[in-house]
Amino acid sequence: MYPFEDGQTFPRNHWYIAACSHELGRALFERTILEERLVFYRKEDGTPVALDGICPHRNLPMAQGMLEGDAVRCGYHGFRFEADGRCTNIPSQSAVPASFATRSYPVLERWQWIWVWMGDPAQADPALLPDMDVAGLGAPGWRADSNGVVHLKSRFSLLIDNLMDLSHIAFVHVKTIGKQLTEAAEVTEENGRVHVIRCTPDQPAEGFHRFLHPRCPGPVDLTTRSDFLGPGLICAGGPYSVMSGTGEPVGRLNFVHGLTPETRHSTHYFPAVSRDFRLDDDGLSQALLGKERSVLAEDIAALEQVEIVVQRQGDTRRELSVLADAGAIRVRRRLIAMMKAELQGAPDLS
Repeated sequence: MYPFEDGQTFPRNHWYIAACSHELGRALFERTILEERLVFYRKEDGTPVALDGICPHRNLPMAQGMLEGDAVRCGYHGFRFEADGRCTNIPSQSAVPASFATRSYPVLERWQWIWVWMGDPAQADPALLPDMDVAGLGAPGWRADSNGVVHLKSRFSLLIDNLMDLSHIAFVHVKTIGKQLTEAAEVTEENGRVHVIRCTPDQPAEGFHRFLHPRCPGPVDLTTRSDFLGPGLICAGGPYSVMSGTGEPVGRLNFVHGLTPETRHSTHYFPAVSRDFRLDDDGLSQALLGKERSVLAEDIAALEQVEIVVQRQGDTRRELSVLADAGAIRVRRRLIAMMKAELQGAPDLS
């Protein structure tokens, strides 16, 4: 599947965002993730649960059933499944075979998101969650605001390409940002992460920087970066600003992107904004969330058009790449390595 090798779609042994925390409650909630239909709910103590979204008896969607305590009762023949997937009641007979069960998925709730592990449950280690502190999500000294969830009719790899190569800003975002990035980018990789970093020294404190930091006299050194923290989380930071000459921090702003494949051709997109300055300024939060929504609308319009072309001829059309693509290509190779490791049965723990 473009741009990967034949038979490869997406890494499975990783944590992906399944939902915003507010989407889950005491009602059955369905969402397709990595082409698997899941049903979610909260137990009576608030713990999130994820089960196979199709009843293994006669294939009715589990979301059409009902909650009974911490279990789900199928709405077709009444089979009852506990939160761990075990079937504990069949109304038409007294005995329940010990092998009767549906799949349950490991889930975690971190920050304002519900995370699900779609691969081998034996490898579902909470320590393998992407480093959310790096993105400023729930970290001390930071404020983070969720921008909900957006449905993108494009494969997740196209979104990754977009976020790891910001040279499109002056063209796709001519109305909302409109700045050409001319600085050379440094691309590094460590511990499974890929970083694309641009530094611009000795800049006047004006424009968007002035909006963020109205009392900063300048000049400032500005840094923008794209950090691939895992298959499901990319942090597009910038500006990170310090006072020129002294290096005194002024402030750091992140536009955070959670991306979860729905199918081979669609993605659940979980955007957020985080910052380490003006933490109590609700007006600034609303302005930044609105700015992010405007920018995302432009990206989505472009990516959905690219998806149409890729579906028609992406595996046969020759593709050109340039220096600005270095970060995106590095991530592609990283994802391919993850999928190869899974096919070979080796856990990818980086």
